[in-house]
Amino acid sequence: MKTIKIKQKKKPRLFKWMIYACFVLTVNSSVAQFQSNEPLYIGDNGYVYVGSDTYYFGAGSGQTKTSRTSSIHGKLIFSSAASTLGASDTHYLDGYGSVLTTAPFIFPVGQSGIYAPVTVTPLTIEPIDAAYYRSSTLTIGTTLDVTVSTTSPTEYWNIKGANDAIVSLTWRVNSVLTNIVTSTTELTIIGYDGNKWVEIPSMVDTTSILGGNSSIASGSITTLASVNLSDYTYFSFGAKGNSCPPLIASSSNTKTWNGSWSPSAPTLEDPVVINADYTGNSFVCNSLVLNADVTLTDGENVEIVNGVTGTGKFIMSSEASVVQRATGVNAPNIELTKKTRSVMHLYDYIYWGTPIAGNFFSQLAAAQASTATLANAFDLKYKYTTGTGGGWQTLTENETGTGYIMRIKSQTPFTNAINSDYINLKFTGVANNGDITIPITNDSNALIGPTSHPLVANPYPSAIDADKFLTNNTDIDGVVYIWTAATVNDGTGQLYSQADYIAYTLAGAAIPTNIATAFNGKIASGQGFKVKALNATGNITFTNCMRLAGNNDQFYKNSSNATATNGQRDRFKLNMTGSNAVFSQILVAYLPQASLNYDRLYDAGRNSESTAQLYSIFEGDGRKLAINARPSFFITDVVRLGISKFNTTTENFTISITEKEGVFNGGSVNVYLHDIALGLYFDLATGDYNFSSNTTSLVNRFEIVYQDGALANSEFNTSDVTANINNNVLQIKATLAITNIALFDITGKKIYESKIENEIEFSAPFYHPEAVYIAKIKLENGKTASIKLINNN
Repeated sequence: MKTIKIKQKKKPRLFKWMIYACFVLTVNSSVAQFQSNEPLYIGDNGYVYVGSDTYYFGAGSGQTKTSRTSSIHGKLIFSSAASTLGASDTHYLDGYGSVLTTAPFIFPVGQSGIYAPVTVTPLTIEPIDAAYYRSSTLTIGTTLDVTVSTTSPTEYWNIKGANDAIVSLTWRVNSVLTNIVTSTTELTIIGYDGNKWVEIPSMVDTTSILGGNSSIASGSITTLASVNLSDYTYFSFGAKGNSCPPLIASSSNTKTWNGSWSPSAPTLEDPVVINADYTGNSFVCNSLVLNADVTLTDGENVEIVNGVTGTGKFIMSSEASVVQRATGVNAPNIELTKKTRSVMHLYDYIYWGTPIAGNFFSQLAAAQASTATLANAFDLKYKYTTGTGGGWQTLTENETGTGYIMRIKSQTPFTNAINSDYINLKFTGVANNGDITIPITNDSNALIGPTSHPLVANPYPSAIDADKFLTNNTDIDGVVYIWTAATVNDGTGQLYSQADYIAYTLAGAAIPTNIATAFNGKIASGQGFKVKALNATGNITFTNCMRLAGNNDQFYKNSSNATATNGQRDRFKLNMTGSNAVFSQILVAYLPQASLNYDRLYDAGRNSESTAQLYSIFEGDGRKLAINARPSFFITDVVRLGISKFNTTTENFTISITEKEGVFNGGSVNVYLHDIALGLYFDLATGDYNFSSNTTSLVNRFEIVYQDGALANSEFNTSDVTANINNNVLQIKATLAITNIALFDITGKKIYESKIENEIEFSAPFYHPEAVYIAKIKLENGKTASIKLINNN
């Protein structure tokens, strides 16, 4: 065997780009090797090219290393004929490798004494770079999509390319997956899209690319389909959105706070003792002894795996959080001051929760505006009962997990004018922890009325994840309703001129007011909200698994700066505005998990008190939807709209489109409002649509379509034409001669067209991505068939 070696006894040589002329391997023998036993460093803009055969990581003490400077880092470049051998924890590529191939390639990367290979299988021949970083994913970004509950605190990979590739990540004992999942069934590959970490559908490999079977200790995981590397730059491990953070064993290495951490800051494995008042930043620990108080300001949080003991307490600002993972352990004493939003009005109602245990009704009298000299800021207090004969009832005691509302009292500083002040309400007691179950009922005589909508409450001193709450509670419809109001109370003490609830499902949120903030599916501590009971009797259960360390800034009415962070989907919202402060919004979302049936967790009925409402009509039974979730987008889809109002007075309204995502964002798909009465297709991208109505119900006038008629067909019996895509071949057969074939993707973009010389059969290669397509097939009689095709390769 012929071997080429580099040996350096003094200092590593710095290979710049000029070295290329003398360092290209030109040995073509299949047995040739390149072996590096001593340090090899490739600096900024430099590269070494392995032209063929094997790069051997020798047993010497040196490392193969590149610079890591963004965009100009060095590279060890492998040709499509190259391979590697001998990489291990003692010798690997510490930096960036690059490859140009369509075959699976294992990048032999690592850092900090850890060999962490990643396999990339490109679909096209384009350069792909990859490097491993032994660092927390939070150094890249802290925002998580709803599909992700936890991310790796130890490692990630930087993979750079312009096109599609299949990605496989590896883990080992020092990946410590037990910090984020309890089993590999909860594990997923995650990618950073520039704004947040999102789940990339993936599956754990039965046989690991490291060798042996995959387990929680070591293994590999591969994306289920190709990933566009231009969409994600960083990849790592995460827990799926519905996973529960694991219970981590104690290290028995106690960390103590005496004004500073000793011997070092704690991790989730470490017990902690607080011996002096703490006013530092967020921290995590395995267990906690409070011999002094811990003060947490907005945005700060403490996460504890197990229990809390001691005489101290947590002193918490409105948006601070305390999270425990274990159930059946001691919970801490807290002093949580919740703050309402800073624009309040006489007779405004606030929906509240129960972050402390037991009956704390007497504490409600201490509520006070920030500029007031008097407490007792609320006069009327109500709970809500469901079932037959249910309704609002006077609140006399608090029950954990049950919501309640309180009305702002007529006293300084609140008058009939809007006042830029807020109210503080302090909750003092033992925090709730563990499973909390409350019974619920509905009204069999009014299944779509308010007496089937229990008022419940976040019971913890932290935010909870609405997605997990909805997924785990099957006795309710898959939607939460959170109160807000478009206008101030009318001053009589009872009514709003426009009032509504935010509707939230896994498809997103429909916001009922143009002054309400976006809602990201994180229900703040102290928040009350409504759900819809599905059965005569049932239960709702809150669990620690739903609790969040952070994302506690959406207390309604409070937040003014929160933004939606749930993942990008193919969806858009329609707003209807009118006189008398009318504002009504619906969400239309296209998701692979949805169907044309009513989908619990994705569709949501309208729950409104507004004088005029826009809604989507459910095809099944005509019910009014605030959120209409539909299957993966198809250009010929039609979404029926309805409008209702309280009177027959002629009123003017405007319909507009907003928050376009996915295929709707960028102009590739047009969204048309079809005014059936006028025979008009109005492209909502060009402006707002104005109309007037004097009827209380419009159900046959408007619909949303994605074609203006150019692709529409006359009626046709498609049984006369068959078409399919199989093994990358498009095949079409017809009973009449075919004269023209055109293919469109789901956005309506024409990808193929061919004139046919009166043949009844047609076939052609079809090398396009796996997706849904539309074939427009014109026959000799002038009629055109429209056939939906699915390309599964």
